[in-house]
Amino acid sequence: MRDVLIKRIRISNFRSIQQADIELGPVTVLIGTNNAGKSAILEAIRIALTRRWGQRGTGFTEYDVHLCDGRPDPKIGDPVVIEVELQEEVASEWPEDLHGELEDIIQLDPVAGRASIIMRVSCSWDAAEESFVPRWEFLNVNRNPLVGRGARAVNLQEFFQFLPVFYLEALRDVADEFSPRSQFWGKLLRTVQIPEILEQKSKRIFDLLNRRLLDADPLLANLATGLSHISRVAATDAPGQADLRLLPLNTWDILSKAEVIYKTEGRKPWLPLARHGQGVQSLSVMFLFKAFVELILSDLYRPESSAVLALEEPETHLHPQAARSLWRHISELPGQKIVTTHSPYFLQHVPFRDIRVVRIEVDGTTVSSLPRQFRAQVPHILALDAIVDASGGLISYDRGLNELVLSGPLPQNQYQQLIVAYNGRPDTTALHAALRRVSDASKEFVSDAELDQLETFARRIRGEIFFARRWLLVEGQSDYHLVHGIAKGLDYDLDEHGVAVIDFQNCGNPEIFAVLARALDYPWLIVVDGDAAGQGYLAKIAGRSFSQPEMTRRAFSLPAGHLEQQLVADGLQAELKAILVSFGNTAAANLDDAALITTLKKDKSGYAAVLAKQCAENPALAQRMPAPFRNAILSLRGLT
Repeated sequence: MRDVLIKRIRISNFRSIQQADIELGPVTVLIGTNNAGKSAILEAIRIALTRRWGQRGTGFTEYDVHLCDGRPDPKIGDPVVIEVELQEEVASEWPEDLHGELEDIIQLDPVAGRASIIMRVSCSWDAAEESFVPRWEFLNVNRNPLVGRGARAVNLQEFFQFLPVFYLEALRDVADEFSPRSQFWGKLLRTVQIPEILEQKSKRIFDLLNRRLLDADPLLANLATGLSHISRVAATDAPGQADLRLLPLNTWDILSKAEVIYKTEGRKPWLPLARHGQGVQSLSVMFLFKAFVELILSDLYRPESSAVLALEEPETHLHPQAARSLWRHISELPGQKIVTTHSPYFLQHVPFRDIRVVRIEVDGTTVSSLPRQFRAQVPHILALDAIVDASGGLISYDRGLNELVLSGPLPQNQYQQLIVAYNGRPDTTALHAALRRVSDASKEFVSDAELDQLETFARRIRGEIFFARRWLLVEGQSDYHLVHGIAKGLDYDLDEHGVAVIDFQNCGNPEIFAVLARALDYPWLIVVDGDAAGQGYLAKIAGRSFSQPEMTRRAFSLPAGHLEQQLVADGLQAELKAILVSFGNTAAANLDDAALITTLKKDKSGYAAVLAKQCAENPALAQRMPAPFRNAILSLRGLT
């Protein structure tokens, strides 16, 4: 039995999001700039899965409606829509009780036997009600609302019991999270059961100790006597009495004041969490959630319940090494996790397929990822079965969601077979458009084997490149140094403008980065040597379905050959010889061009670092650098 997981969430017209279709896994990590829409995604999940059937005042307001130039008034236009999809990976992996309790809303794939549930939450302005009115409903495979037993309110209540959602904001305050009223700590404390004999004995001890403390100082006794005068004002038939309590009155008072104390290494003192740094406080709340789920979630909800944790910026206040190690702890938390982060250190160990890149564009928020599958919502037809059977597993059909599924790039001949199969229908135009979209999307497929290479080679730069705006691919470390220096000399600092320079020979191969950039919508350029190896790199990229016009726009090569040949061809002998002399090679001043090139190749990074520094400080020298580098840097300014 596996956890029940949200497979996909579709969001329309919610806050910054006009349309978004987001696949979710056991752990999903959202990255992007501030105000890109990461928190909006978490809020969409929270609102959809934490409200009661038809309840007014759901948290939807006019500020939750997506506004744009064509829709300045939130009361006019399409409603907010949030669709949540759940589906088994294999048949009968969900708990038997879930199948029994939710059979009215479960859709079954008649071939694979997998169960799925689709829930839609919508909210629109109701003129008669003069308010935004929400609606929850479960859908069938055609995305139409269920009727009869499937529309019963009890289904939603039971559904929420199986899939409780918890939200931890970026600002995690232990004073709130470890209070008796908090969502985790307070509920944990209230489940503590103290045997009655021990409770009575404890009360007698508290009473005795409290009396002895009062008797120890006349001031305390007199204070208690003075407070008894309350009864003279609040008079009743039976005179009242006041006492001074220095110890808890009962065991619940003790539990309600319980707090976690913690000490760091060595002889440092024990201190309450609130007296520790913000990093320790933030971590403590996450591990409190872990304890809550493991200890009492099944008691508060259902034994088969699977928690969903929406977690903002878990790395808050942590130093880089701690942020790197945090991924393992997050991934081991129980239930499904949807996480936002701004930390390149945290991101270094996150698997590529778990990353979602969130951007804010002209029309709203967009989300990019590296899916294993590509889906199109088209009806099942008999002609499709033969195409599926002959595809060798590349094409399948999900009858639980009524979707065609591609597990890799779709060859042209099989695309044509699908087009022919869906000819002659009233909705042929729309179906052909859906097939074209899924076919084009499948060209962006990156295999597990290719991602495994990047896991090995590109870990050190992963955080940097995914938080960048644009990518510039170069062959080696000497090119890396040089383009940074040239760009500064040309008054276009690459770091300031969010450009990640990827020296792909040290991190994998260029075609994987090109495909990765296309799939995740990172604008990119590449500069390679003009030798056979450099042209081979470009050929491999073009072989991944990049058109010749696009290659012409994105690729630059050094016409004279490799870097040292190009620098000499551009007349930079004097500068290069001076650098070698500064290294202690006095004979370099008299080298001919061939010997100079050979000598430079023996210390590529060394001379390139010095030349890059000179270019950064001398714009005139930067203007003399190889034209392909300069042209690529200039092209970055308006790159899309």
